Amino acid sequence: MILPLFHLLSAALLHGQFQGPINCTANAVPAQVRIEGITERVGDIVLNCSGGPPGAQVQLNLTLFLSTNITNKISQSGTQDVNLTIDTGGGPVYAGMDPVSVSANSVAYNGLKFTLSASGSASLRFTNLRAAAAAVPNSQFPAITAFFTANGSNSLTINNSQLTVAQLQRGLLASYSSTFFCTGSLLPPNISFMDLLNYRTRFASVRFTEGFAGSFSKGTRVFVRYTGFPAGSRLLVPDAVAGSSATTPTAAGDLGLAPSAGIYSGGGQLLLARVTGADSTGAGGTLSNNAPGTVSDVTLTGGAGVAVYEVADTNPNVRQSAQFPSFLALDALPDSNAVQAAMDIGFAPFSNVAVGSTTAPVPRFLPGAVPSDCPTLGDCKAAYFPQLLVNASDALNFAAVTGSAYQVKYVQVNNTSGGVLNWVAFVTYQTGSGWVVLDRESGVNNATIRVDVHPENLKPGTYQATLTVDAGPIAGSKSATITLKVTEVGPPPLLFPTISSYFNAASLKPGPLTPGSLASVFGQNFTGKLLSVVFDGAPAKILFSNGTQINLQVPDALVGKSSSQMQVTVDNQSSVPAQVLLAASAPSIFSGAILNQDYSQNLPSNPAQAGSVIQIFMTGLPATGVTGKIHDRDNLTPYYAGPAPGFLGVQQVNLTVPADLPSLTAEVKVCAQGVCSAPSLITIK
Repeated sequence: MILPLFHLLSAALLHGQFQGPINCTANAVPAQVRIEGITERVGDIVLNCSGGPPGAQVQLNLTLFLSTNITNKISQSGTQDVNLTIDTGGGPVYAGMDPVSVSANSVAYNGLKFTLSASGSASLRFTNLRAAAAAVPNSQFPAITAFFTANGSNSLTINNSQLTVAQLQRGLLASYSSTFFCTGSLLPPNISFMDLLNYRTRFASVRFTEGFAGSFSKGTRVFVRYTGFPAGSRLLVPDAVAGSSATTPTAAGDLGLAPSAGIYSGGGQLLLARVTGADSTGAGGTLSNNAPGTVSDVTLTGGAGVAVYEVADTNPNVRQSAQFPSFLALDALPDSNAVQAAMDIGFAPFSNVAVGSTTAPVPRFLPGAVPSDCPTLGDCKAAYFPQLLVNASDALNFAAVTGSAYQVKYVQVNNTSGGVLNWVAFVTYQTGSGWVVLDRESGVNNATIRVDVHPENLKPGTYQATLTVDAGPIAGSKSATITLKVTEVGPPPLLFPTISSYFNAASLKPGPLTPGSLASVFGQNFTGKLLSVVFDGAPAKILFSNGTQINLQVPDALVGKSSSQMQVTVDNQSSVPAQVLLAASAPSIFSGAILNQDYSQNLPSNPAQAGSVIQIFMTGLPATGVTGKIHDRDNLTPYYAGPAPGFLGVQQVNLTVPADLPSLTAEVKVCAQGVCSAPSLITIK
């Protein structure tokens, strides 16, 4: 049984006939230690002793207790590397012995000898004492305390024998930007941090934050452990991470900072260097010397691996954070069900050895869940974090007869806040399988998902599935039910037309339309004797139609509007109006519609001469403010920009190819009012 901590302790055996007590006062400056640690260094302990005869020799057995396990390194001889120095007036001197373990929470100096100073005093200092902070029971007093016992033939009094040597604090907080769903994700031709971001290789970010200033001391390690990745996965992480105090922090853009590989300028800025060759617990290995911007692979075995980073530079007086993405390269999976992998983080090396050991690494940490850092940083609902909005144009309810063709509906994914919305879409089935196909299973920020349902091979019945769009713990996830009712004999065919989508006629991609431009409308039941399309009552000129598609010119009367209601009427049966977004400028170049000066099509085998004029045919331009771009030459003034003669709704833009351009394949864009077309390619000689 441990005696009360203000107990009068015995005794010291002194050289000669000394019978009086030595009075010692125990003092310590409590260290702030990490509650996750199991080898945390506590504050130094000093015993200031006085009252003995000058020059007397003291011999005693002294035992030091902690309120948790002592976890110093144990040598092969059984001693621990707690340092004890004794100052008798000439400065601190090594005591000549190391302590041995008595129990899990105590060490003893048996036969400790020292000689009192000329004033009958001595100062004993205990340093490098390590403790299992993670093993301290949760209580309202998160601290580690120490006390001493001694025995011998004479008396020894220790005042203030119970003293606090460490205050416990959470050392690590963290946030994740997104859950890791494994879908198809490609690598750029050149692999670097910014190349991966610009190529939109799928990633998920993690942010580490100090629980208190100094918890990321130099040499501290953190890990990210990956599990559940499918065969063929390739993970890449930065070789160096610049922290929040760096000149430019490393960030992918999804956790509140601008995308950057990071710039580290030294001088106490936080820098984390990747450790190569570390074992599965995060111990061992060597530090990378690469600067921020380079990336390298995480070794995966059975879909699992670990990335370890060590603090190479820091400012212990400032609370700091660091964040970085993990990039995933993976061929598209054979079905629409994304595989969910997992990441967990913590201090490294991690271990369950919470007692002194001859082999376990120092420092080491008990693994466990890491709390979120956003309450501490005050940015849980910050506007710079992405926020997911999923909106279906109408309910995902379908009806079909057996053997009928597939049906289509659309779901819009939007980022309604800041940052980068990194999302994945997948389908889970409650009934049947494989009857839903998504045209895209992941994306960045805003996009439209096309949902196809296939009743062709289904028996009569009601089928249900769930579409989930997941953008991670910060942005959130949304789900929608998909229902398909298949009947043996369907109801009579619907005679009224329905509108499913509209596109710019040149790009055939979703987006706003421009008054006077060409558009393609898709839907059903467009065939009849009388066909008309109106926008807010203004008739459109129809150029082509069949049962599912109408090509038309958007009425000029819509100039100045931001949206319009479009309605298709076939033989006096009208569709439900569809809202159409409008813009003053939405340029798009027709595929293969760039001609050389001699009116021949520009091809790799038929390039344009530098200094000659190329002719670009497109739709969606306003009447004024048109500029062009060829290769790296911006704001080129067109030789001509206006209606294409003889082609309703088509514009022609003539640009002069800069005479000093070398032979190359170059991108061409046409811009107006701050909006540029998607690039087309031309060949120049």
